[in-house]
Order: sequence, then structure tokens, then C-alpha cells
Amino acid sequence: METRQKHMATVHKVRGMWTALRYRGGEGMWTWLLHRATGIGILLFLVIHVIDTAIVIYWPGLYDHALNLYRNPLFRFAELLIFFSVLFHGLNGLRIIVQDFWPAAMRHQRRLALGAIGAAVLLILPVAWIMLAPIFHLRAEPGTARHEARVRAAQPSISDYRGPAAPAPTPVAPVTEARP
Repeated sequence: METRQKHMATVHKVRGMWTALRYRGGEGMWTWLLHRATGIGILLFLVIHVIDTAIVIYWPGLYDHALNLYRNPLFRFAELLIFFSVLFHGLNGLRIIVQDFWPAAMRHQRRLALGAIGAAVLLILPVAWIMLAPIFHLRAEPGTARHEARVRAAQPSISDYRGPAAPAPTPVAPVTEARP
């Protein structure tokens, strides 16, 4: 009996990442894996975003440096990946809700999974054009025309803000002298 239990324990041991990735779980396994990965990616982005936004208060120079880094095309692709993660995670979450509340939908798990992935890919296409076309000089950066019009009109923008205005001097009542 002890030999049989020992044998069963060795049969179910984890053999490594490659064995896990070769598992033929189909769309269910891959959507499960992608759902977890996108969730962790979104969480990491939110943590970094909160920290990044907070440094503007304490270290404005460091914040300006971070903004310059974000203009790098590599970051533009990373933003697109974050956007895709949010889209897929939301759509796959809706698929999971449908399957939880309507168990008959489990018969259509493959179609629902492919539908979630397909919808995310279709919805990311216009966003990819908006975000990536300026890198390849296929269109102007969003907001460029509005920025140029504001510069021509010499209207102040948020980047011209230099802190709160100095308080206005307190008016002093005029002194009147009584003349005899």
C-alpha cells in the first residue's frame, strides 16, 4: 500500500513550465492564463501610475523626467498593451459572468472565449491607429491642432501655470485730516 501511495505522489509532480505550457487545455486554459496575466498587469500599472502621479507634488523635476521617458515609442507600445489588457480583461470577465449565471453557456465556451478575444482585437485596432500612427509619422499627435491654435492665439495653457497668484494687497482706507 505504501508503495502505491509513493508511486501516485511521483506521477503528479510538477515537471516544469514547458510541460505546463504544452498542456492541451484549449481556449479555456489560455483565456484563464491571459485573464490572470492581464489582471496582474493592470494592477502593476495602477500602482506605478499612483506613484508616478504622486511624485509631481514632491519632486516635479523627476516627474518631468518621467514624462520625457513616456514619449519614447517603447512606452507607446506599452500603453497599447495596457489598453488591450483592460479590454480583454473586461470582456473575458463578462464571458465568465455569463457562464456563471447561465450554465448552459458552458457548451459554447470555445465560441465565447474566441468572441472575447476577437472583440478585444477589433476594439484595439482604432486605438492602435491613434496611438501608433504618430510614431511612424502617418498622422499628427492627438491634440496638436488645438495646441498650435492656442499657441498662435497666445492663450495661456496649463503648462504656463506657475503656482498660486500672490494675494492682492489689502486696501487701506484713505486718511482724512480735519482742517480748521
